[in-house]
Amino acid sequence: MNDPKLAIKNLIRDSWEPANTSNVTPNIHTGWVDAKSTLIQVTVTESSEVSQSGGITGYIGIAVNGAPAQLWVGSVNVNCWLTRDKTSVNPKQLLFQMKEELRRIVKENYESISDLQWISWRGGMEMVDDTQSPVVYRWAGEIGYAYLD
Repeated sequence: MNDPKLAIKNLIRDSWEPANTSNVTPNIHTGWVDAKSTLIQVTVTESSEVSQSGGITGYIGIAVNGAPAQLWVGSVNVNCWLTRDKTSVNPKQLLFQMKEELRRIVKENYESISDLQWISWRGGMEMVDDTQSPVVYRWAGEIGYAYLD
């Protein structure tokens, strides 16, 4: 089993189409935003998981090898980060394009990560931090996933 956070980050990196985001290819990585970076960024962070159903034990059945199986449902946070000085495109427009590109990637690849049963788009929200200079434009979203263990 691979780390879902890394698998989702790699899917985003490998599927990104710059033509959909005003020819911008962001730096896509795990962890928090790198404030010293001169690049537009997409970060994948903070996975959380819970066992789904299965009653008191959490087991939903028996796996092929005879061991008990659990369905784990989780999510990762995905953030788009940019400032006006890092792009010639209107930052709010670019943020919208980046969000739509993430949505496209997830919907087109909902069953393509081999270790995961599915991934899903859970939405998010736009944030503008005008207390920083330059102003930071951020879109904070969530991608859900599930796997059997």
